[in-house]
Amino acid sequence: MKAAEFEQLLRRFCRLLQQENKYLVNNQPDKLMPLVDEKQKYVRPFQDYEGQMTAAMQNLIRQIQALQQENLLLTRQAMGFEEMMLKSIRSNLKTPGTIYSPDSSKKASDSLSLIDWEA
Repeated sequence: MKAAEFEQLLRRFCRLLQQENKYLVNNQPDKLMPLVDEKQKYVRPFQDYEGQMTAAMQNLIRQIQALQQENLLLTRQAMGFEEMMLKSIRSNLKTPGTIYSPDSSKKASDSLSLIDWEA
């Protein structure tokens, strides 16, 4: 592979990571899976390149590394938020909460539910 082809490959990969970043920021997980498959296609050409690294290539590689770090951070943040929500829901379902009645008294709920169907 020639240096110009490799540089073009780096540019396309960088754009792919920018698209991934956009999907992560906009919370669009359904659009991420096709990108993962697309990213896998770049692994072999990146491993096989043995030519000289130009300054432009090194700059693109730094951009790619920064985007990869940011995307990883966004992914961990999203997973942490979902885990926190699930823990909160699980703990709320374990102990029945109190329901306020129209006469300003408190009573225990009859059934556990995520949604108050009586409201």
